[in-house]
Amino acid sequence: MKAPVQRFLSALCALSFLLAALFPTTALAAGADDLAVSNPLTREDAAQMQEADSAVAALTDSGDFAALSRAERFAAAQAQLQQLAEQGLVSVRSICIDEANGMVSFSYSCGVQGGILVDDPEEENAAVPLSKMPSVDLQEMSNAPRGNFGSAMIYYAFDNTVNSSRYPYYSYMKGFWTAMGLNTRIDTMVTVADLRRMDRYDLCILSAHGAYYTYARGLFRQLRTEPVILLTEESSMTRDLFYGFDLLTHRVIKINGRYCVTAGFFKNAYRFGQLKDTLVYSETCEFLGVDDSIDLSMANALLAGGASAVVGYVNNVYTVYSRSMLWDTVNHLILGQSIGQAVAHAQATYGTDDLVWYTAQGGKRPHAAAAYTMLLGDADAALPIIEEPADETPVQQAA
Repeated sequence: MKAPVQRFLSALCALSFLLAALFPTTALAAGADDLAVSNPLTREDAAQMQEADSAVAALTDSGDFAALSRAERFAAAQAQLQQLAEQGLVSVRSICIDEANGMVSFSYSCGVQGGILVDDPEEENAAVPLSKMPSVDLQEMSNAPRGNFGSAMIYYAFDNTVNSSRYPYYSYMKGFWTAMGLNTRIDTMVTVADLRRMDRYDLCILSAHGAYYTYARGLFRQLRTEPVILLTEESSMTRDLFYGFDLLTHRVIKINGRYCVTAGFFKNAYRFGQLKDTLVYSETCEFLGVDDSIDLSMANALLAGGASAVVGYVNNVYTVYSRSMLWDTVNHLILGQSIGQAVAHAQATYGTDDLVWYTAQGGKRPHAAAAYTMLLGDADAALPIIEEPADETPVQQAA
């Protein structure tokens, strides 16, 4: 559990986000008014972005778009962006087609980065029908040290939880881990502002879709590619103004009209080392890049921010494998193992990569590249065991 001094430092570094936590709507509105003078992102910029976002979201959220072939989706995305460029809402020179990663990126007229994700993140998992929660060895778990293991937060941004095939499992994990002494919460409406408060927890689990974002920058339009974490937080004019500095500095971008964070976001948010002793476990696809282009920027940003260890995936990972690995890893952290030991146990149980697991389940249509975990930072880091204060209530003596 974080020390009071660390929490106080965190609060000082992000005072405006404390207001957002207590009064989200009011704080965003007030923040937009305050930033109108100092924020280089103007109301006109935000209004134009909203016009573009509405058009992009109308395209990508439609059933017709989902029913198109991949090539047709690319064509529809390009046509939409060309139309927005003709309206002066998008820079035509910025439009960049990345077929390998299923993305068409662009910049708004004000310079903020945006994108249209052509590939459905769920398509990678369509061939995996198995979705049972892995069993747990109750006898083994009964040997867990008794006490307070601190706190954990699951940043759940896969979906809105309505009719979700994923959410019930995370709800179960939350209840089980809390009963075992790791006080676990689930954030089901993850916002950019929420991700500035990861220093409040001993274990942070990033459960969201990930993607690779390629964009052109600089005078010579050089291509750059980086991993991003996709959130379900929809953009709005008020939020654009509130997140204005992050948007203009590429720490936050918008894909399909929703906010996403880059490694630069974590580097800036925790530049004073507020994540000291925090364990971070990311389930996002391509969090650490892909086989031929491993990218450690996300992990390095979190480690630079004080995180003791970061676990993440290379390549796109099957949902059930990722969830099973998470389940086994956290259970063995609760048993008192280090993060290195816990991840190794999960790999021994479910396979060193998701194709090992997939073929063991009888899968016949594996995806192209195996997803595997990497552990960066201190492999000996573990959950804290916090001793409860002794009951000092005086015993009443019999008369």
